Amino acid sequence: MRFIRAIVVAGMAALAVGCASSGRVNAGGVARLEKSRAARPNDPAVARSLGIAYYKSGKFVEARAQLDQAVKMDPRDGSAALYLGLTAEQQKDLPAAKAAYQSYVRYGRTSKVRKQLETRLAALTRQELQVVAKSAVAREQTLSTQPGSAMTVAVMPLRFTGADTSLKPLERGMAELITIDLARSHQLTVVERARIQALLEEIKLQQSGQTDTASNVRAGKIIQAGRIVQGGIAQDGTRLRVDAAIVNTQTSVVAGGAANENALDQLFAIEKAIVAQLFDSLGVTLTAEERKALELVPTRNLQAFLAYSRGLMLEDQGRFGEAARSFYDAQRLDPSFFQAGQKSTQTSNAAQGMVLTTALIEANLTGTTEESITIRSVSGDAPPADGSGAENTARNIADNVNPSIPQAATDRAGSSGAGATVVTTPPKDATGRESGRNTANVTIIIRIPNP
Repeated sequence: MRFIRAIVVAGMAALAVGCASSGRVNAGGVARLEKSRAARPNDPAVARSLGIAYYKSGKFVEARAQLDQAVKMDPRDGSAALYLGLTAEQQKDLPAAKAAYQSYVRYGRTSKVRKQLETRLAALTRQELQVVAKSAVAREQTLSTQPGSAMTVAVMPLRFTGADTSLKPLERGMAELITIDLARSHQLTVVERARIQALLEEIKLQQSGQTDTASNVRAGKIIQAGRIVQGGIAQDGTRLRVDAAIVNTQTSVVAGGAANENALDQLFAIEKAIVAQLFDSLGVTLTAEERKALELVPTRNLQAFLAYSRGLMLEDQGRFGEAARSFYDAQRLDPSFFQAGQKSTQTSNAAQGMVLTTALIEANLTGTTEESITIRSVSGDAPPADGSGAENTARNIADNVNPSIPQAATDRAGSSGAGATVVTTPPKDATGRESGRNTANVTIIIRIPNP
């Protein structure tokens, strides 16, 4: 528990840290910026400053309008993207907040903030799943009357029975393996596990006394899956038996299934046999390439897979710090188990992102160019009228000619910003803080042709 406690302490400490950019703008400052905005309607820097001023004043609707415009006019403006994300969070608009933070991860100039927002994105993804699940349950009456496609399949957690309770996490692990392998067919659309879990949790919160089968079928209808896979794992000494049934969500009738039994150390062979039977019951014929892919296993280390399964169970319970450690243990037991490494990073980020505060984010802007933008906005000082966002225009031109280190890194990571590599500038490496001004010497050699 030391890991989680350290994160919480850091988050709480940030509330007391603050920085120059955390002050509130006065009414006179807002009025000056509004006047500048009216005079320069096409200047993204002015829209950004007014948006930040509105945000600091608690006027989130007005802030959102201005920051939206600023980002549209200058998509590479990190400060505008950052405050747009903060504003969207205040408005409980998680998709907009995620999009804005992803933009900052791509274009923002402060490496510490980029790294923080990567953790916040992981946390927001979890929250978004819960919001979507709540909305889906609220629309259940409508969704239930719309039959899901027979080729859309949801794999539910299995039920474990046996004396060795250390094997109970296989309920999630086995379901995950089946989900991955069914998704190898291009004919099927397989619902991701995290989405199913969020929906099952929402259903569980709203009612009690229902059987697992009834909840699973209900979830399948809401999630628009035409068929669900459910079943159980039974332990008998050193042997395991897995039974899986395919249920039609519209009729609740079992329409096929699979069963296999073998020694515990043959767990992965059991899963492959189950999946082969499920494909037959689903009427799916695999291509040669898909059959070859079906032979792949994420790990052959049973203990590593049990640790991974524990991580999935803890993740589903919202215990992200503990889940991260279980996933880390899985990769330690099998360094080639790259899915475990990915999950360890994701859940670690989610744990940190859950306790991330606005104060901590703004504290890490201290001493940077982006902090100076916020300070001027809080003071009600409009950017110089030297063109449409001169500071950003010049930066964009420079980036197009010679991309900055952070930009090049995030470009390689992909446009989503998830998992982007954080690269710091030499001053940051030497001093421990982001430089507020970048300078460089440029030598231009002109060769004079011989007469």
